[in-house]
Amino acid sequence: MGQFVSVERGKTRMSINEYIAKQFANPRGIGGRIVMAVMNRQNAQMYEETERLLRPRNDDIILDIGCGNGIMLERIAHACDCHLIGTDISEDALEIAKRRLAGTNVELLRCPVDDTPLEDATVDKALTINTIYFWEDLASGFEEIARVLKPEGIFISTHYTNRALESYSHTQFGYRMRTEQEVVSAAEIAGFTVQIKSIMDGRAYCVVGRRQA
Repeated sequence: MGQFVSVERGKTRMSINEYIAKQFANPRGIGGRIVMAVMNRQNAQMYEETERLLRPRNDDIILDIGCGNGIMLERIAHACDCHLIGTDISEDALEIAKRRLAGTNVELLRCPVDDTPLEDATVDKALTINTIYFWEDLASGFEEIARVLKPEGIFISTHYTNRALESYSHTQFGYRMRTEQEVVSAAEIAGFTVQIKSIMDGRAYCVVGRRQA
């Protein structure tokens, strides 16, 4: 017999795994805070590899898509003097990020990946970590990122392989399993030249895209 938690005072009931999956997709309340803390620990190597590939420099304008509680933005802020932009759909996550990043040159926006309020060709580098499973549509996500990036701008998406994801029971709820080829194809159609970097003993990989001029 499965375990259940009540949401909205019993009006809706869902399994614990479904609840966890929803929190990973859009962190809210105490559960969201716990999930974000777990993500920060689990993603430590992803943060390190992504920052190394991104090579942030002074005066870069860098966009973090699905920035969560701002831990990756904080890392970059400590590495260089650049302008940072973080987007997320979670209001709770952005509130935590705002406090974490107080005093830094950062702009936080609540919006989905495929509908940002940024002007065309205004971003030098963009990144996202473990969000691609929650994008409604790969093509529109990559097209929007290509739109806001400057020519020759860099985009890095770091995420688990499908095989690694399937080892977690909560990923059967709301996670869109995309193959590496599907991700690469969508990026190339949007105008990126793409390289793949395998990390974490093959359990995850970075899609490194350069926007064509």
